[in-house]
Amino acid sequence: MISELMALMAAAVAELSTFLNRDVESYKIFDHTPYYLTFEDNFDGTELDASKWERCPEYKRQDLNNYWKDDMSYLDGEGHLVLEMSYDEETDRFNSGAVRTRGIFEQAYGYYEIRCTLNNVPGYWTAFWLMGDSVNSEANGGRDGTEIDIYESPFYSEKKIQHTLNWDGYGSKHKSEGKIVDADVYDGEFHTFGLLWTEDEYVYYIDGNETWRTDAQKAKGTCEVPLYLKFSAETGGWTGIPDKDMLPDRIYADYVRVYSAS
Repeated sequence: MISELMALMAAAVAELSTFLNRDVESYKIFDHTPYYLTFEDNFDGTELDASKWERCPEYKRQDLNNYWKDDMSYLDGEGHLVLEMSYDEETDRFNSGAVRTRGIFEQAYGYYEIRCTLNNVPGYWTAFWLMGDSVNSEANGGRDGTEIDIYESPFYSEKKIQHTLNWDGYGSKHKSEGKIVDADVYDGEFHTFGLLWTEDEYVYYIDGNETWRTDAQKAKGTCEVPLYLKFSAETGGWTGIPDKDMLPDRIYADYVRVYSAS
């Protein structure tokens, strides 16, 4: 009996030791709850990992002549995903990069984080966001689908970041809520942008500091369905037009990580 008890204790100590010595980035703690890594890309190699990402379809974005284009998203071979914004005189188009995990990785709830640089010129923005096909539903507020913009960077000159929730589709019933926060992050350096999504609220972070907390009551509560990741660059009339002489511009992502409490 004693030997069996000692064996159980030894196994428990070994398990605890393994837990304490694992890579600190493989889990995070929020409100005494551990969240474990479910998705990670450190962008090693020279080709985008097709087991994790796909490039977004090459179609027109917003109200300006801006198109997502496959060759505007790529790895630089130095551990970064690059999204580029450029201008093509021949077609009179702004071309930009965008990637997503649609149909590859989708998750409800958890903690989501990117470490990246931001746009170096005004007139366009980048975003790390969560999206799902059900966001077009107009039936149950945001519970059956919410576009969750973890960060958007349209305020280069003002040095601000936008966090946004969009739900009930994009037609006449479309609703949104957001917060614009002061953030001196347009400095060419890497910064982290994170979201904790629970059954009760969304909590936003920049460089580990909380910037917005909302219970999403206007959307009848937080989203209850899995969403996929998107990382994109684009321009639109509401941000002005990029100075063509300052393009191309590039932003760099160092990693994307997602965690789950279950």
